[in-house]
Amino acid sequence: MSTEDALPEAAKPSAVRLFLRRFLVAVLFAAPSIGSWFSSNVIYLRIDELERPLKLEVETLRASMSDLERFVAQFQANELGRGTLNLLMTAVSADMRLRYLGDNLYRANSASIGSLRRAAAIVYPERWQSVLKPYEETIARGYDSPDDVRRLQEFENKVTADALSTITRGQRRLNELSAAIERYERWRGFIASTLAYLAVALSIALFVFRLQGKTP
Repeated sequence: MSTEDALPEAAKPSAVRLFLRRFLVAVLFAAPSIGSWFSSNVIYLRIDELERPLKLEVETLRASMSDLERFVAQFQANELGRGTLNLLMTAVSADMRLRYLGDNLYRANSASIGSLRRAAAIVYPERWQSVLKPYEETIARGYDSPDDVRRLQEFENKVTADALSTITRGQRRLNELSAAIERYERWRGFIASTLAYLAVALSIALFVFRLQGKTP
């Protein structure tokens, strides 16, 4: 048999075609991981969007509660000092005008701390100025009657009680927000682990399919 009659050898694939084939196979095996990465990031962005207003509300609530707790502590400390002064003046039989003056000085100091206005703005956000106006006016002009002292004390007790109630409601709301954020974080972890396992499972399945395709 002559050389011309011999069957021609199969043409070898070029280096470029061989590279493209291997590259496509590599991309095929990497596709599950790429899809998992893309999906998890899209889901994370969505979860972040849902969590953002909750976290912002948590920060606002914590700041407000901190201001109210500071107000209550300062107001109660000032009230203790004023009570101590009144007892001392009573013990030395001080003049009534002097007692009212000392009482007024303590209340003026308490009102000038600034935490009272901040607390009123949190507890009575839409009408805090009108709520504080009678109290501040009475302290500014001075007073010398038991009725004035009684009204001032009732107002202070009410603001303190309302501040404590607001703190309690704020803590309840913080617990609700923390639980909601924790649920989102659990979902984030569950989705991440699920997508990772799916990516591994798909990669193994593609690998096995590829091996079976090469079996003669």
